Amino acid sequence: MARASAAVPIERSVVVARTMNESAEVIRQVYIGHEPRLGRDHAGTEFRVVSARAGVRAGPLGADRVHVTVNFRTATEPFGYLFAMSIVHGVFAVSAGGEELRAGTGDVLVFPPGAPIVAQWIDLDAGILRLPVSCAADLAAERFGIDPADLRFESMSPVTPRLGQYFRNVCATVGRELMAEDSAAAHPLIAEEMVRTAAAAALATFPNTTMSIAHSPGPGYVAPRAVRRAAAYIETHAGTPITLTDIAAASGVGARALQYAFARHLGTSPLAHLRRVRLERAHRELQAADPATGATVAAIAASWGFGKPSRFAAEYRRQYGQSPSRTLRT
Repeated sequence: MARASAAVPIERSVVVARTMNESAEVIRQVYIGHEPRLGRDHAGTEFRVVSARAGVRAGPLGADRVHVTVNFRTATEPFGYLFAMSIVHGVFAVSAGGEELRAGTGDVLVFPPGAPIVAQWIDLDAGILRLPVSCAADLAAERFGIDPADLRFESMSPVTPRLGQYFRNVCATVGRELMAEDSAAAHPLIAEEMVRTAAAAALATFPNTTMSIAHSPGPGYVAPRAVRRAAAYIETHAGTPITLTDIAAASGVGARALQYAFARHLGTSPLAHLRRVRLERAHRELQAADPATGATVAAIAASWGFGKPSRFAAEYRRQYGQSPSRTLRT
C-alpha cells in the first residue's frame, strides 16, 4: 500500500526592521509588493515578523505574528492568496473592492484574493494566516458544486461575531502547530487536513459566493467507469496528499460531475470515500502492529492523516465497533 514518506518542509524565521524603509522592505519580502507612504522614523521603531511556512502542495500555508510600533500607510498589489488577520492589539484600517473597514482588538478580517488593498495601522499586534486560495476553491467545488473559478470573497468582515471568534481560534491553532519545533504539520496528510480545516473556516466565516450563488442543475449522466477510475486512483494514492481536483483528473471528468457520480453510484463523495479508505488502511496497520515495538495508535492515525486522536477514535469505533487501542493490543 502506498504511504506518504517525505516530510512537509516547514520554514521558520524572525525578521526585525528598525526603520520605516526597512519595514517597507519586510512587507515586500514576506507578503506582497506595495507602495508605502512613509512617515518619519522615531525612537523605538520596530517591525517584527515571526513566521512559519509549510510547503504544502497547493501552495504555502503560513502563519505569522506581527508586532509593529510604526504608524504606516500603504497600497498593495492584488493578493494571490487568502490573507487573514486577527487583531490582538492596535488599529488596522483597510479598504478593498469598494469596502472600508476599521478593525480593532479582537477583530478578524480577510483580504479578498485578486484585489489590491489600501491599509493603515497604528501600534499593531496581530496574528496572520496565509492560505492558498485554490484550497478554498476546491473545497467550495466539493461541498457546494460551484466551479472553483467562481469562488469570490465578497466582504472582509465575518458573517457573525461567533463565526469570527471560531475563525480566530482556527488561526491560533494553525499558528501554534506551525510554530512548534516538532510540528505534526510536517506529516503531509496532517498538513493537508490543516489546510482544509482553515479553508472550511474561511468559507463559513466570510461572505462568499458559496453563500449566494444560484442553484444550477446537475451535470447529467456520468458513466460508472469514471467512478471506478476515481476509486482506483484513491486506492493507489490514499497515502499521499491528494485533492478532489487530482481525483477528478484521474477519472476523466470534472470535479462537479464526479461529485454527482459518486453520490449517485456510491452514496458518498470522493473525499469521504478517500477518508474511509485511509481509515481502513489505519485499521489494517493497527491489526499488524506490535505495541511492544513502540507502535502507538496516535502515530498510526497520524500517518494516515488523522491529526486528532479523539476524532480518529470516534470514527474508528463507529466503523469497527471497538477502540483502536483494543485493536492494537489484540
